[in-house]
Amino acid sequence: MAKFDHFNLLSPVYDLVFGRTSQSAIIELAEIKPHHTVLDVGGGTGRVAVQMIPIAQSTIIADSALKMIREAQKKGIIAINANAEQLPFKDGTFDRIIMVDALHHVVDQRQTLDELRRLLKPGGMLVIEEPDIHHWLVKLIALGEKLLLMRSHFLKPQEIKAMCSCLDVRSVDIHTDKGIAWIVIRKNNQLDQKE
Repeated sequence: MAKFDHFNLLSPVYDLVFGRTSQSAIIELAEIKPHHTVLDVGGGTGRVAVQMIPIAQSTIIADSALKMIREAQKKGIIAINANAEQLPFKDGTFDRIIMVDALHHVVDQRQTLDELRRLLKPGGMLVIEEPDIHHWLVKLIALGEKLLLMRSHFLKPQEIKAMCSCLDVRSVDIHTDKGIAWIVIRKNNQLDQKE
């Protein structure tokens, strides 16, 4: 049975309701440079990606909600319609991958994290921003999403870190602030992988 698609319904007003003026934390943590190729997974309307376009060489959004993608394209952002668990890119395509407030919405979180690692270039970085389920307000949000019949599954930051600890990962760091968690995954560079 098909589930109700909340994001396609919200697409025309998403930026008004959920838009933020600055994404400086994730941009700073991702250490985005002018020569980088960036993938924003679950990037929706492009509220984050639009701030990376002036910084990075190229920025692409992948999202499963077609109407969200159309909103991003109106902003001039390259956006593709795809599920996070299976993205249509070659191994090692991106220098940086970000995923903002989206991991708890995917069907298979482990498969998504494996897919994002696959797409990172050696030495690349993945930054995941998620609501920190330890925070009381996030617990209320999780309950609200459950009542709205969303398929949300919030993970603790340590659970995400454990899922990302693999042979090709050099480090996984967690940063938290006011109910937000950032998990920063650094992939081994080619020299690290040979050792």
